[in-house]
This record gives sequence, structure tokens and C-alpha cells, in this order.
Amino acid sequence: MLDWPGKICAVLFTGGCNFRCPYCHNPELVQAGNAGDILAWEDFRDHLRQRTGWIDGVSITGGEPTLHTDLHLLCERIRDLGMMVKLDTNGSHPHMLRELLSRGLLDFVAMDVKTSPTNYWRATGRRLDMSIIEESIDTILGSGIEHEFRCTVVPGLVNLADLEWIARRVAGSRGLILQQFKPGKTLDPAYSDKKGYADEMLREWADALSLWSPTTVRGLVGVS
Repeated sequence: MLDWPGKICAVLFTGGCNFRCPYCHNPELVQAGNAGDILAWEDFRDHLRQRTGWIDGVSITGGEPTLHTDLHLLCERIRDLGMMVKLDTNGSHPHMLRELLSRGLLDFVAMDVKTSPTNYWRATGRRLDMSIIEESIDTILGSGIEHEFRCTVVPGLVNLADLEWIARRVAGSRGLILQQFKPGKTLDPAYSDKKGYADEMLREWADALSLWSPTTVRGLVGVS
């Protein structure tokens, strides 16, 4: 009930990711070989059929779903069951994103924009061509479908200047979400007990960033 704004959905996690974000809360999914038990399509199909009329669709997340070249087949199968599809992505495969959109297989896209170009390599643990990330942003902005851009606001990796770059870059979007960082299980243990920014500071930043894109805060520590 929390993963897709206004919808009730099943959440499907895919294994494997091409980023190594040190603060990642799903470290077991980063390496494809460590994804745990593999769920057969038939089992997932039955799970969805049993919930027909109750859930609206499926949110495909990870890991990074666009690493899988047969992702369109999964989306088609979900659509064949009469359900909607939401995709969570890090934006590193704009060609896959365009393919899914051109086939009309997505109803909602949520893209994580990690930080500004200066700090991207630190936030993702990878050197990458930022034009790829910006291409994905533009693809989503021009798609006409429901979407949101998200940034987990991790102290040391994301500051107000970084957020201002993001807000300007996604100007015209339907929403920018600032996600409060919370300590816990992380890919890099150094982040497991790191404290996030104060809730009130994130609220103030969201108000300022709304000058360019409607900005809200999610996951505040003081909100149960």
C-alpha cells in the first residue's frame, strides 16, 4: 500500500544491480548470484490471480530490473492478467526504458536520481557517463505517463546544492521525492549507523526545491 501512490500492488524484486550504492538497504540483491530463492513465473502468476480485484498491479523493483533483457516479457505477462505495471529504475539503461514505454507496458515509472553529477560516482560506487542518466530523465519527462523522481538524502553524498541540481534537472516533472535516509542493513557497513538529516531540514529543503519541481518528503523519522 506504500510502494505505488494511490494503488495497492504486489512488489516483485529482481536480482542483480550495476550500481554499488554504499547505503543500499537490499545488499542481498546487488549480486545476481546472491538473490536467494528464485520465484517461478507460475507461482507468481497464481499469487496475482488469487488477488484479482483486490490489487491494482505489480511494482517491479530490485536490484535493477532493466538489467534483464526479457523484462518486457514479464511486463506483458502481468498486463495479460489485467494488471498495471510500475517500474523502479536507476536510469542506467535508457534504451530498455524507451522500449518498455514504446510498447505501452508501463503505467508508472519511479527513477532514483542519486545526487548531482559531481558526487554520482561516490553515491553509486561506479564511474558512469551522466548523459545516460539524463537521457533516462528526459525519456520519462517526455513519456506522458505517471512518474516520480526520487533521491535518498544521505549525508555526505547529498546536500542542498546536489538537490537543487536534481530539482532543476527534473523541472516540469510530476514530482520529486526526498527520501529520508535511515540506518540499518546497508551494503557498506559504514552506513549502517549513519544518521540522516533532521526531518525539519528536509521539509525546509522540499519547500525550497518546489520552486522548480513539486517536492515532498517520504520516510520521516518522526512519522510512524
